Amino acid sequence: MKIKSKITGLRETITYINKEGIRLKSEFQNELITQSRALAIKMQTDLDNSIDKGGVSFTGKAIYFKFSKRNRGITCYIGVKDIQNNYLYEIINKPASVEKFVNTSAAPLTKQGNIARLRANIKSKKYKVVESGGKKRLIDTTKKDTKTKTKRVIGIQESKKRKMIYDFYSEGEKGVRMIVSTIQGHFSVKKGR
Repeated sequence: MKIKSKITGLRETITYINKEGIRLKSEFQNELITQSRALAIKMQTDLDNSIDKGGVSFTGKAIYFKFSKRNRGITCYIGVKDIQNNYLYEIINKPASVEKFVNTSAAPLTKQGNIARLRANIKSKKYKVVESGGKKRLIDTTKKDTKTKTKRVIGIQESKKRKMIYDFYSEGEKGVRMIVSTIQGHFSVKKGR
């Protein structure tokens, strides 16, 4: 026994699958972009919150997000801007020691804990660097404390290691894994330079 049948609606089915495929691809890409952008904002907020006395506007704009759509897929980038990277490298990637003036109790400080107008006062010769006993000291030349000379010393040069306050790569990797676990698809995750 043979049954003769004819399949109808094949062209409409192909059209429907193509349209739905394009729509699903677009939804997937938009969802990935939205979640990656939210991750970049969260990482910036976490970086600002991990700074002891709060981040300044320079570090508040350090992390950026960009994406590119191509026929093969979509690429999302979360990174640190070049200028901020030079400044923040030791505290978000790999700590290194730095020779700097550590303030004494007589030093006027900014709200971030740095010596106020340090570079300008050294240039105008209000502050003077004096080496004695193998240590460099920063002296305020406007103060005339002749007995103990303790109020004149506003900084001592020491080797300080900046502590790592935010692990950029591990936090980014955790966030990407969280995004990938909620979306179905094929992904490749790569670390930048």
